[in-house]
Amino acid sequence: MMPVSIVHTTSQDNKGSCSKYGHYLNKENKVLKKEGLGHRQQFFFDQEQNTLTTIRAIDLVDRNSRNKGLAKKQDRYFTVTLNFSKKELDHLTSTLAKRPITDIGELNDRELQDYNEVIRLFTRQAMRNYADNFNKGITEKQLVWFAKIEHRRYYKGTDREVMVGKAKSGERKEGLQSHVHITVSRMHKDYRINLSPLANARSSTNRVLNGKKVNGGFDRSQWKQRNEYTFDEMFKYKRGLEEKFETLRVLKHGTLEEKEVLKLAIQQEKNQTIENPSISKKIKRRNGIEKERIKSRNNQMTR
Repeated sequence: MMPVSIVHTTSQDNKGSCSKYGHYLNKENKVLKKEGLGHRQQFFFDQEQNTLTTIRAIDLVDRNSRNKGLAKKQDRYFTVTLNFSKKELDHLTSTLAKRPITDIGELNDRELQDYNEVIRLFTRQAMRNYADNFNKGITEKQLVWFAKIEHRRYYKGTDREVMVGKAKSGERKEGLQSHVHITVSRMHKDYRINLSPLANARSSTNRVLNGKKVNGGFDRSQWKQRNEYTFDEMFKYKRGLEEKFETLRVLKHGTLEEKEVLKLAIQQEKNQTIENPSISKKIKRRNGIEKERIKSRNNQMTR
């Protein structure tokens, strides 16, 4: 899996202050303090600052939506989550610590600081991608947002492990579970420009901004793909075919032929040495075809 960038659906809460959500994100810090690990708690951060207080972070987003023409029924802010796969987290931690890491507690305080900084750097780049993805000529400096890193996850009643009796609801999940919660204002930092990631770029019409035609929406699939590329470039991560966003999208929405081609290509990657030469030749030919199709899809996406 690639670093999954999720834009969450909104509720009535999004039409007012983000205070409730901001305070909610302190839940992991409260647990750490109870365990005597208060020195390992996480602060809020944004594009420029690493240590925002809860009140300051909330105020930044709340204040930015005032007096900018939003109707009462419109969302004031959006919540986003950056999730990483086990392979990606293994790569980050082992690269930093120079040894295999299976749990966040195995990192010493210095290593944890470096690990958090790496995740902050990626988050900031993901928000640069977020700004670019509106195709309105804005930069990350014109966004208003705050984020919080969490290193723990807990089972919910709807998780498969709980439903089959392998885990209990509220039980902490094993392994590396690092992820990022982002709260981003709907409005441009300086102007009355609406920046909604829930507006579909593919179905929106062109608009005029500062005398230039721009798209009116946000392509969430393209944002995910940009973040995948960013992760790979930043951390020298060699992503397998099965982990790529475009692969997962084709396997879900592609034709039967496209799915067959990809499954064969994935199998080839998993098993580099195939004894049957005819099968190997067939897979190599189809793998080359699929690479060209994915390349063509990417070119269409960036136009």
